[in-house]
Amino acid sequence: MQIATVFLALVAVLSAAGLYGVGALQRQLTHDVLVDMAGRLELMVERMHAQGMNYARNAPRDHSSYSRDLELYYQDLISDVAAVDAVVQTFMSGDFKAAMPEGSHWLRPRLSAEVLESIADLEDHWDRWRDSLSAALGDTPDRPRLEQAAAHVSEGHADLVAATRHFASAVRAWRDRGYRIMTRGVIGIAVLTLTLVLALLGLLLWKVLTPLRTATVGFQRVADGDFGYRLPVLGATEIQHLTGSFNRLSERLDLFYQLMSGLQQGQDLDDLVGLLGSRFAGLLGCDWIGVVLIDDARASARVETSWLDGAPLPKDRRLYRLQGTLLEQVLADEHPLHVQQMAETARDNPAYELLRHLVALGMRDALFLPITPRTQSPVPAVVVFASREADGLSGARRGLLHNSAQMLVQAFGRTARFAEQGRLAAIGELVSGIVHELRTPLTTVSMALAHVEGRETDPRAKRRLALGMRECERMRRLLEEMLLYAKPLSFEPRALDPRPLLTEVIGEARERWEHVIEIETETHRPEILGDPDRLRQIFVNLTENACEAAPEGAEITWRIDTDRKGQETRLRIQNPGETIPEHLLPRLTQPFFSTKSGGTGLGLAIVQRLVELHGGRLVIRSTAQEGTCVELYFPGLV
Repeated sequence: MQIATVFLALVAVLSAAGLYGVGALQRQLTHDVLVDMAGRLELMVERMHAQGMNYARNAPRDHSSYSRDLELYYQDLISDVAAVDAVVQTFMSGDFKAAMPEGSHWLRPRLSAEVLESIADLEDHWDRWRDSLSAALGDTPDRPRLEQAAAHVSEGHADLVAATRHFASAVRAWRDRGYRIMTRGVIGIAVLTLTLVLALLGLLLWKVLTPLRTATVGFQRVADGDFGYRLPVLGATEIQHLTGSFNRLSERLDLFYQLMSGLQQGQDLDDLVGLLGSRFAGLLGCDWIGVVLIDDARASARVETSWLDGAPLPKDRRLYRLQGTLLEQVLADEHPLHVQQMAETARDNPAYELLRHLVALGMRDALFLPITPRTQSPVPAVVVFASREADGLSGARRGLLHNSAQMLVQAFGRTARFAEQGRLAAIGELVSGIVHELRTPLTTVSMALAHVEGRETDPRAKRRLALGMRECERMRRLLEEMLLYAKPLSFEPRALDPRPLLTEVIGEARERWEHVIEIETETHRPEILGDPDRLRQIFVNLTENACEAAPEGAEITWRIDTDRKGQETRLRIQNPGETIPEHLLPRLTQPFFSTKSGGTGLGLAIVQRLVELHGGRLVIRSTAQEGTCVELYFPGLV
C-alpha cells in the first residue's frame, strides 16, 4: 500500500505539473492571438489613412473614374471600417471564442486595467471618427462623396492612430507581463516538481530499492545453501510481507535441511523425535509428540519416547491398555485419526488412558498416525501429535504431520531393524510432504515479487525484482531435486538403443548453448535394458553439467561403445572445462556437495542413483590433458 501511495503521489505531482504547463502554454497562445488582433487593427487604421491620402491626391475628374473608385476605394473603405468595428467590439465585449485556436475556446483572457482603459478610449475615438466619416460620405449610398470622405480620413486620422497605437502597445505590454508571470510559474512548478520527485524517489530508494537489494542478497545466500540466513524486516508494507515470507521459507528450508542431514547421519528414534519436538514444533504446530509401541501380543502399548514444549520426558514411558482404545482403532483402520474434542472424548470413554493423560497435560487437539506393516514396519506403533490449541492440527498442518510420521517410521525402522528400502520409501513420503508445504511460502514470495514488479517503473528495481524471481526459481528446482533424490523411483525397463534418445537430448542442448556438441558411435547397434525416462534424466543432467563447466564455444563429445563380447555398454561425455582436483572426485556424487557456487549438490547424486537403478556404475575422471570425463557403464543384453 505504501508503494502504491508513493507512485500515486508521483503520478499526481507530474500530472499537476503537466496540466499547469499545458494551461500556461494555451494561455500564452491566447495572449498571442489578442496581440495579433491588436496588430491587425493598427495596420487597418494605417491602411485607411494611406488609402485616403492617396485618393485625395488622385481624386477622379470624370464619371468613369468615379465609378471605378466607387468599386475599389469605397468598397475597401467600408470593408476596413467593418473589420475595425468587429475587432473593437470583440475587445469591448471580452468574448474571444471565435478568435481562439481550436481546443482553447474554454479560456477567457483577463485583460489588464490598462488594456481595458485603452480599448475604451479607442472605442470613443473610433465612434467619433466613424460618425464623421459617415457624414462626409453623405446620405446617398449610391453616390457617396468619396473626395470628402478621403479628406476626412487623411486629415482626421491623428487622434485615431494615436489611440490605436496606444491600445496595441497596452495589449503587447499585457502579453509580455503574462509571459513573465508564466515563465516564473513554470520555473517554480518545475523546481517544486523536481523537489517532490527527488523526495519521492528518495522515499522509494529507502522503502523499496534498499530492502529489495538486501532481499536479493538473501535470495542468493539461500540459493547457495545458507538456509539459516534471515533478512531484516525493512521497507514498505509490501516489502515487509515479502521479507516475512522469505524468512519463513528460509526457516523451513533450514529445518528441512537439518532433518535431511539427520537422516543421512542415521539418527535414532529419540534424536529424530527430539528434532521434531524442539526445532519443528512451531512448523508442525504441536506441543507434545510421542511414539507408542505395541507389544507382539497386541495387549498393551508403551510410550517409547516423548517430548513436551521442546523438552524430553524421560520419565513418561508409561504402559497403557490397548483393547478398546483409540490406539487399537487407528491400528485396525490403518488411517490417521484426528481427535478434536479431547476432553469430552476422554470423559465419555474411561478406557482411553493415553487420551486422558494428554488432556491432563493441557492438550485439546490430537492426531494419531499408525505405523503398521502397510508402512513397511515389522513392529506396530502409533505416532501421536498433540496441541494445546483447539483445531491446532487441522488443515495443512495435518498433512504435514502425516508425512512427518512417515519419517519417524524410518528412524524407528533403524532401531527396529527396518529394511533399507522401507526407510527410503518413508523418507520420500516426508520429503514430498515438506516440499509441498514449502511450495506455499515460495509461491507467496514469487507472487509478491511479481506484484511489486507489475507496479515498479524504475529499471534498476525491475532488474533486482527479476533477479529475485530467478532465485525463487532456483529454490523451486532445489526442492524438486530433493524430492527426486529422496522418494522411491518407478522403473520400467525395456530393451532399447540409447543412441536416438541421446541424439534428441543433444539436439535440445544445442538450441540452448553455444557449444559444439558431438556424438560418436560405433557402427553396430548397442542395446541395453533401461527405462527411457530415467535414461533421459541421466543424459540431460550430464549434458547440462558439461555445458556449464565448458568455456563458451568449446567442443563437448559424447561417445558410445561396447566391449568385444557385448557384455557392457559405455557412454562417455567429455568437456574441456576446468580440471577438478583429484581429492574432490569421490565427493561429487555425495548429496549436497557441489563445486559450483550456485549448485544444489544433488545432480550427480541423482545420476548415480539412476545409473545404479539400471545395474550400472558411474566413473568420473578429470585431467589437464583431456578435461573432465564422466563414464557410464550399463550391462549389455546377451
